[in-house]
Amino acid sequence: MRIERLEPARAAAAGQVFTASHSNYPGFAFMFPDPEARARALRPFMVATAHDAALHGHPLAAVDDDGVLGVALWMGPGEFPLTTSRKARMTPALLRVGWAAPRWFGRFIRVGASLERAFPSEPCWYLEAMGVHPRSQRRGVGTQLIEPVLRRADEDRMPCYLQTSDPANVAYYERFGFAVTQPAIVTVPDVHPYIGMHRSAAR
Repeated sequence: MRIERLEPARAAAAGQVFTASHSNYPGFAFMFPDPEARARALRPFMVATAHDAALHGHPLAAVDDDGVLGVALWMGPGEFPLTTSRKARMTPALLRVGWAAPRWFGRFIRVGASLERAFPSEPCWYLEAMGVHPRSQRRGVGTQLIEPVLRRADEDRMPCYLQTSDPANVAYYERFGFAVTQPAIVTVPDVHPYIGMHRSAAR
């Protein structure tokens, strides 16, 4: 297994990893209750998100001879939230999400806007998304995707931040020094709340 920068050419492969790894992720399950619609909606959104990160962020991919095993979409200080022009380039993907799951598209957009409003005002490294393909989970892939950026953040004395809708992820990220600072980011009334976690800057 090798850890490499995720290049734009691998955005489609990254999207496939996220679609597989997040098929039962609580936030997406609440946004898109129908599993088939969820899969159709997730793929274009995650491909576009990975492509944006590859162009403007510091994403990492775990790869082997068979392809991409896992992806961490890290955004450096000032690289998130997206600028207006970057959001505009996401529009075709968002339209595909709407076509795939029209009944729940409005909910999806409102959740995204709420999560953006909860983003810290201070500069930080942001783990926008991380996913490991189910066939490669529990092999230390996630650790390999997280630790390089944490070392850089420590060198630069920068905090880190992430959001998760899965309470089971809290203990995992606490192992890396993250702590819950936003226990319930309310997005829309009928969607499971997200959790914001912060890792303090090294001193």
